[in-house]
Amino acid sequence: MAGILSRISKVFRGSVLSKTNAKTSASHHCIPINHGRHPELCAANQPSTFSITTAEHSFYSTLIDSIDDKKPLSTPQKLVISVVEKSLENQAKRIKSIPRLPSVIPRLLHSLRDPDASSSDYVSIINKDPAVSTAVLKLANSVYFNPIAKRVTSIETAVIKLGINGLRTVLSAAVMQPVIQRQSHYYADFGHKLWRHSICCAVACEVIAKRHQLEPFKAYLLGLVHDIGKITLFSELNKQLQLNQPQDQPGYAVFVPLMQSRSAKLSHTIAKDWSLPEDICEALQQQVNLEPGTVIGPYAHVLYQANIACEIYATTQVDDTQLEAGLTALEDMSLPADLFEQLDLINKQL
Repeated sequence: MAGILSRISKVFRGSVLSKTNAKTSASHHCIPINHGRHPELCAANQPSTFSITTAEHSFYSTLIDSIDDKKPLSTPQKLVISVVEKSLENQAKRIKSIPRLPSVIPRLLHSLRDPDASSSDYVSIINKDPAVSTAVLKLANSVYFNPIAKRVTSIETAVIKLGINGLRTVLSAAVMQPVIQRQSHYYADFGHKLWRHSICCAVACEVIAKRHQLEPFKAYLLGLVHDIGKITLFSELNKQLQLNQPQDQPGYAVFVPLMQSRSAKLSHTIAKDWSLPEDICEALQQQVNLEPGTVIGPYAHVLYQANIACEIYATTQVDDTQLEAGLTALEDMSLPADLFEQLDLINKQL
């Protein structure tokens, strides 16, 4: 795996970065504006050591370790891909395919606007659902959320320890986990790996948002849901392949190109279907066909930086020869030098 990722990195880094001005690659200054809803817009500039394409391709290689992208697709595989594409473009069919938004998420978002929001309300919600209660306690006892390692044994204690802001993040992660970490017949670890990336991206979004005085929980939720299009496409492909080609062993080429071309747009569409806040929907929409140097809104820029950093982080976990390049990428994007160490705390618990 390490050798494959290194080769991918060299090929894509050369082909993409050669087209990108070196000054643009290293600069991450925002463009201030004095009107409109957002205080500033930012350019989606890529780091010097990883292009957007390299980071994405390497990340997919960690999700699906069958690199057969030169192998021609069979006619049945092409038909399955076509069926999934058309099905998810149809709203009625798409609604049947995508998971429902956990009911607690709108309540968490509402609490951001409610100065009288009470932690006791969340205790009541959590205690009514044993699965959610178990998930919340597990996360509350993780090294990231509970660094002093004094075990939390009750939801009431978790609320006191985490506070209202910490509870929002832990509870939203707990209810979103089964939505993202879905089982599949092919690549059994895919859902778990994508969930790990999603929560890492959520934490990175929160860290970056605080530095730019944006709403941390909104950014956290944005990172948490940003790949809902990927898991939906992957799950639908699994379902159709099982129905039509049960003996087939589909590889990278069956799954990844469709996710590369469609998942960002589908994530935005699902966010709208879920009626998520405008800032979140707009940030997801701006990820669609995102090109280096494109000027985007602040939440979109937070997600862009967090996602590419977490894709690079996932790559370094399976290919440690990329770590130095990854740390340089953090420096290029003016991100915390210890961001990967923070993600390590989460990764070890998942």
